[in-house]
Order: sequence, then C-alpha cells, then structure tokens
Amino acid sequence: MAQLKENDDVDRVGKGTASTETIKVVRFHRRTLVYGAALVSCLSYIVIYVDLVVKTIQLGVLQFATGAVGAFFMIYALVKILRHFGFFKWMNAADQLVIYLMLLTGVFVCSRGLLDRLLPALAYVNYYANPSNQFRNLIFPHLNPALVVGNPHLDPQQSATFGYFNGLSGGRLPWNAWVTPCLTWFLLFVMMLLTLLCLSALLRKEWSDVEKLTFPQTILPLQIFDDEPARALFRNPITWMGVGIPCFIYAVNGLHENFPAVPEIPLQFIDLFGYLKTPPWDQIQATAIFLSFAAVGFAYLLPTELLFSLWFFFVLTRFGDVVGRSLNIDMPGMPLFPTRAYIGYQAAGAYVALTISYFYAGRRLIGSRLKRAFRFQKCDGDDEEILPQMTALWGMIASYLGIVAWCVWAGMSAWFAAAVFAIYLAITCVVLSRGVAEAGLLITETSFRPGDIVAMFVHPSSWSSGDLVGVSMLNTVFFRDMRGLFLGLFLDAQQMAGGVKMRRSSLLAPMAVGLVTALVVGTASHLHLAYEHGAASLYSYGVSNSGINYSEAASILSNNTVSFPSAPYWFMVGMVVASSLAKLRSMFVGFPLVPIAYAVAPSWGLYVLWFPCLLMWVVKSLIIRYGNIKLYRAAQPFFLGLIIGEVSSIALWALLAAVFKVTPPALPLP
Repeated sequence: MAQLKENDDVDRVGKGTASTETIKVVRFHRRTLVYGAALVSCLSYIVIYVDLVVKTIQLGVLQFATGAVGAFFMIYALVKILRHFGFFKWMNAADQLVIYLMLLTGVFVCSRGLLDRLLPALAYVNYYANPSNQFRNLIFPHLNPALVVGNPHLDPQQSATFGYFNGLSGGRLPWNAWVTPCLTWFLLFVMMLLTLLCLSALLRKEWSDVEKLTFPQTILPLQIFDDEPARALFRNPITWMGVGIPCFIYAVNGLHENFPAVPEIPLQFIDLFGYLKTPPWDQIQATAIFLSFAAVGFAYLLPTELLFSLWFFFVLTRFGDVVGRSLNIDMPGMPLFPTRAYIGYQAAGAYVALTISYFYAGRRLIGSRLKRAFRFQKCDGDDEEILPQMTALWGMIASYLGIVAWCVWAGMSAWFAAAVFAIYLAITCVVLSRGVAEAGLLITETSFRPGDIVAMFVHPSSWSSGDLVGVSMLNTVFFRDMRGLFLGLFLDAQQMAGGVKMRRSSLLAPMAVGLVTALVVGTASHLHLAYEHGAASLYSYGVSNSGINYSEAASILSNNTVSFPSAPYWFMVGMVVASSLAKLRSMFVGFPLVPIAYAVAPSWGLYVLWFPCLLMWVVKSLIIRYGNIKLYRAAQPFFLGLIIGEVSSIALWALLAAVFKVTPPALPLP
C-alpha cells in the first residue's frame, strides 16, 4: 500500500460493480502530456515535410497511420533501452497509450484527416481563377471572405495566394492572411470532432460490450502495452522473422534509391486493368494487385468469412461491369470515385440500411440510455464511459446545431447543411467506423458523397448557389477521401483504454493536447514549406483535390449538370441487399457473406486491399483446415511482426528523409 500511495498511476475502486472485487484503474502521469506534446510537434513537421516535399511516402493515408504507429514503435524501443539505464521507470501502460493516441491524433490532423486537404483549398480558388474556368464570375460572388485566403471581391492571384503556390523569393510570410480562414475552419472541425466524440460515447458499449466487435487495429498496440504479452511477443523468434522481412527489403530498396549500384527488390503493384483489352473485359473499372506486408498482417487477424466477403464483393463489382457491357447497358462512372454509378448508389443504399440495422440492433441498450439522458437522468455505467450519456446526447445535439449554424453563416441553406452533415456524421462516419471496428479497415473511403444522396431527392440544379459553392469546399475538406476517420479513432481509443484498465474519461486531455499541438505546428509547418518551395511544386494531391471539387461546382452553376435517372433504383437495390445480408447473418450462424463488405467493396480502400484479403483467406483456410487453432495462434506473431516491420521501416525512412534529406524507397500502398 505504501507503494500505491507514493506513485500516482494506480487507483483502487469498486464503484459500478456488483461484486466486492477491487479493480485497479491505471492512470497516466501528467508529465506524459509534456512528452507527448513535444513528440507530436516533431512528428507534425516530419509528416508535413515527407508528405509535401518527399512525396513518395504518405504517413497518414491509413487509419492505422503509418507515421504515428511507426514512430511509436521507435519510441517504445528507445524507452526500453533507456529503462536499463534507470530512465522512464515510471512509464506504465496508460502512459504508453497516451503517447500512442497523441501521435495518432497528430498524424490524422496534419495529413489526410485535415491539413492536407484544407490549406490548399483555402488558396486554390483565388490563385487558379481564370477566364476558362469562370471562377471569378461563378464562384467568387458566393464565397464568404472569411472562408478563403484572398479577398473574393478583388482580383485573382493576390500576393498571399501567389506566394503560396510559387514560393517567396524574399520577405515575410503573410501569416495574417491565413489567420481568419484557418480559425474559421478549425472551429467547424472542432464542432465536428465534438459531435463524433459524443456519438462514440453513445455507441461504445453496444459495439464493444454487447456485440463484442474485435477492433482489429487495437490488437497489436494492446499486446505491446502489456508487459507480459509484449515480452512473449518480442522474445519469440517467429516475430523477428516477420519483422526482418520488410525491414530487409526496405533497407535494400532504400539503399538502391541513394546508391543505384545496390540492386532493388521490386514491390511494385500489378495493374490488371492494363491486361484487359478485349470487350467486354475492357469495361472493368480500375483493378490492381497491391501487396503490403502490413496489410497482409492485418488480414491475418480477421475472420475467414470476413476476408472472403471483402475480396468476393470487390470482384463481384468488377464482374458486374462485364455483364453490363455484354448487355450494352449504359454505365457512367460515379463522379470522383473509382467505380460505376450503379454500384456507387448501391453502396449509398447499403450505408443507409446498415446504419438503420446498427441502431436497431442496439435499440434496447441505446434507447434506454437515451430516454434517461433526455430526462436529464444519470445512466448506469456512466463512470465507465468517456462522457456521461446525458452529456454525450446533449453535446452531440448542440455541436450538430453549431455545425448547421456555421454553414448558414458561411452562405448555405439551413436545410441543405442539416441534410449533408446528418448523412456524413450519422451514416457515412458510423458505417466506416463500424468497418474499422469490425473489419479493421485500413483505408476509410466511400463510393459517394452526402450530396449524391441529397441529389436523388433534390436535383443539384435546384440547389442555391451558396449550397453548391459551400458543398464543393466541404467535399474537398471533409466529405471526399475520408482518411483519418476520427470516430473510428475515438472508438479504438476507448477500447484500448478498457484494455489497459484506464478511465476512458481521462483520454480527453491527451487527445485535446495532441489536437491543439498538431493544428498549430502542422499549420505553421505546411505554410512555411509551401511559401519556401511553392505549393505548385509540392505533392499534388491537395491542389488536385481542390480543383476537381471547385470545377464541379462551377460546371453546375453553368447549368452543365450530370444526372443519373436510375440512381434511386440502385439505391433501393443496395438497401435491400444489405438488409437481407444483415438478416441472414442474424438468422444463420456462420453465414459467409458479411454486409459491411458489400458496402465498402467499390471503394478505393478495397481497390488497394482486396488482394491481401484474398491471399490471407487462402492461407487461413488452409491453416484452419489442415492445422488447428494452436497452429493459427503459433503463426500469429509472424504476421504481427510483418506489421511492426513495415510501419517501423517506413517511419524510419521518413525520419531520415526529413532530417538528412535522403531518398526513401518506393512503397507498395498508395
């Protein structure tokens, strides 16, 4: 007991339990926030530099963010070494979790989760306006000046935007031009995060404790946070076989990039689409084989029926194109997504059906808690949640209303803002987060945007000009390419907090510190590098993403609209198929088709990950059929080692590229 009083990392509590058994609650040390903020600051600059300047490594495109996870593994190894010399003896599992979550938050913010998409969009419309695209006549009149850099009431290519895209030859950076638009968008971003945080508090118990989803992306971190499993993992030679393979290959390929005399071990993808030249096979949408060690390792952790469903539904979408071409059916593409419209709208219908099924399945637990929260009554188990249920409910409502008010102030219609954000927050984010919790989705992308669903009921030609311009910016910053999904991160964080016996409510401070640090350091780093090198010469994703969305809005404002008359039909097909799959899964144990796989099949994520799923489905099926569960568990450290080896190698090469300006190796994942 004397040791417990001396150290502040453990409480003994018995509240909220029916038994008299004492439960240990592990607490993190306050100094961890200081270390975490310093690490997030360093990592924020590295992520921005590598993403923009190096270009060949993108550290935040996966939900299991390579930059954060790889950095954590390196920090973890360094701390273990320093412990032998008497340093960091105080660090416990909760401290490690805090560092891990702060790093993830930082990478999400600095990369695809926000800044990669936001900052170029703020300057794009002013710099790229020209007589051809008619931005000045079509877009400028409907822009709130507080939303962009460069006054839309003045001429295009003002000094702040010209310098951003071309670099500054001298003089001071125009920080003042960026303060108002950045703070304006950060306000919207924070309100969105608060809405998702509250939503995660309402969903957590149903998904984790009742349905017992596996949360695959938490398996490896939890094994490392706990000293005994970590010791068993790292003392197993099979683990180091897995670690060694990607480390060796990336070391050789990295040396090849810097010393061409060293031979390369190719890891390039195979573009199957390039081999399909004969009708009707030439109508198949983009299909390629990517082989990532980390993706293979993650796929090994998934159930075999889920692996089968993921690759099966992806392949089915491609064969649908063949059938359509054979029947001479018109198959336009889904705007801005690598799939056909008839499949994209099926996915949209599936998302709606799955959202309904998730809340219907949890109607008893979630409904009973919401009733008490509406009556301002405390719910049983509130002490176990990241937020009390009453706070979560009313906080979600208040944040959502704040989002709608922000959009109205920005120039959008209240009904339109309410509709697109309801679809985004309550449908798209929920289903993708379910995919992370159930299927371990490494890439969280959809096959539609909220506006595509709204367009089935109200044609875009009937939207106000402010709605068209506003949604083009929202598509650019939030709705399209949804990597860095914070609802998934919040749910994973709460799952890991339970795993290390840490109060979930204590997650709020570390993630808030990581968020603020990343916003400040990441924004400053991005603008510094853009004005130094010229954003037009940096990684092109942010610029091209802005261009296609602004151009789409300008096209609609010019009365050049594209319609899909059959969209409602395919939307209903998606709802029926997804609902049927969910019903069959509930009726028949072992039914092999998982509905979440049907919903995400036509996305870019499955375009990248379908082949590792197919490969691991074959491997796991053979192991289970000709071996046993003991063999499966014995082989698991090898596949965990593949994950550790790849993400650590990528993070190490990113560090070397940022600090010593070496050229990193090419990566297999886009």
